[in-house]
Amino acid sequence: MECSHKNFKEKLVEKKFLDLTFKHKAKVCSDCGAYLRGNDFERSYKTWLEEVYKNKRDKFQVQCHFSNNLIKCADNYLEDYPGVPITVFIRTLASIYLNIIDTNERLASKFNKLMDAEILNSFANDADRKRINIQFKPNMMLDIIAISEVVDLKAYQIIEDCILKMMTAITSHDQKLKNFWEAEIRSYIDVFLKGA
Repeated sequence: MECSHKNFKEKLVEKKFLDLTFKHKAKVCSDCGAYLRGNDFERSYKTWLEEVYKNKRDKFQVQCHFSNNLIKCADNYLEDYPGVPITVFIRTLASIYLNIIDTNERLASKFNKLMDAEILNSFANDADRKRINIQFKPNMMLDIIAISEVVDLKAYQIIEDCILKMMTAITSHDQKLKNFWEAEIRSYIDVFLKGA
């Protein structure tokens, strides 16, 4: 909430994260109730999130279901990256999609236009599915929650959609999509997975 008022008092404010509550003193506007999130607030909030992450990692997991065929394709891709678990790969794909493709209107538009609908549908409609829990760091989880609130989807739906699109691009034989993949996306995956 934006505030242009001048009448502030320091009060204890609460910020919800899933079913948990962070409490911190902040300047609160007496006119509209907005509170200022200064550097001290943000530092305390990040420290609190890290503590929650250490003690309650399940809060930072998204439970997804993927077709066994998609998982097999992911395993084949990971042959070039020995020792990288599929959960790390899925987290990498989701992070790249949400932070690089989806935030760039030109990339997102081109990516969606080139999407191979046949492969995407085969991954999405395959009834032979497996559950995978994906662990995210606090900042990424905050982003996923924020996106889910804006687009009115559950966190798992957002992640599943990202992975379906990314794996479609990886496995497609369409030359335009392959060229786009090589030119715009693959280098990000190489950097992430080499560091994994």
